[in-house]
Amino acid sequence: MRLPNSMCPLNGARANDLAVPENIACFQRSVATELNLPRHGRTLHHRYVLMAALRTTVTVCVDNRDIVLNPGEGLLILPFQFHHYLNAQREDILWLFVTFEYADGAALELLRFRPFLLTPEIRALFTELLVAQEGDQKVIVLLLALLLSRLREAKPVRLRRSPRAAPSMVMQVNTLTEKSREPLGVKDLARKLGISPSHLRTRFAASCGVSLGRHLRRLRLEKACGLLRLTSARVSEIAESCSFNSIYSFSRAFHSAYGMSPLQYRRADQPPRTDLENRSRSGKTR
Repeated sequence: MRLPNSMCPLNGARANDLAVPENIACFQRSVATELNLPRHGRTLHHRYVLMAALRTTVTVCVDNRDIVLNPGEGLLILPFQFHHYLNAQREDILWLFVTFEYADGAALELLRFRPFLLTPEIRALFTELLVAQEGDQKVIVLLLALLLSRLREAKPVRLRRSPRAAPSMVMQVNTLTEKSREPLGVKDLARKLGISPSHLRTRFAASCGVSLGRHLRRLRLEKACGLLRLTSARVSEIAESCSFNSIYSFSRAFHSAYGMSPLQYRRADQPPRTDLENRSRSGKTR
């Protein structure tokens, strides 16, 4: 490659309004049963989840799709995508995870449902990212930004779908909640599922270990977390968009769940850890 003979050597590329990933956490899973932690209730969050399968094939269920991820492949889960894991070929696995927040969601939209190959370049960036956990956190941000840039250019893997089992009660509820433009209550969900509200509550609690009302409230709060971190909307507007009757009821519910007010959460350099990060974590959180 030949460089141009520039007549203006002091004018070059500028990083105007550059969006970078934030609040980065890296960890691994070495046992298949750890993939679905936490097991009950909370199956959605506002963060991105970047995963790399190094050992053992596992099916990743993302919204209404089942994606078989083989060793040497990776996948990005976008915010508010429901996901869990099935059909691990064996209990002994090695999967790497990087979770983060990112304001420029449109830039990563093309990676939705698009597994990628862990090419030598992408593997090297993953390795550098993990090694950098104990060093300068600004380097971690830059390395992940570079990795995401390479993933946008990567050739996608052809989707391989496994036979779909009947969706669990939690996934049925999550799917209906996600597709609805208006907030759904217990009666609305029961009507769409063709069962009585009392039967729905009983089946949900039996299969998920948490009450349906609590699960729906946590989904609304998780949506609020994303709006607080990634938008400049007022707290009152967020409370209304997440179907809370008032800013006071929203603040009480938020503080009960996260131990701080919505404004404290928005201003925090290091928000409280999610359930995903609290269990079996390794690595350093930014």
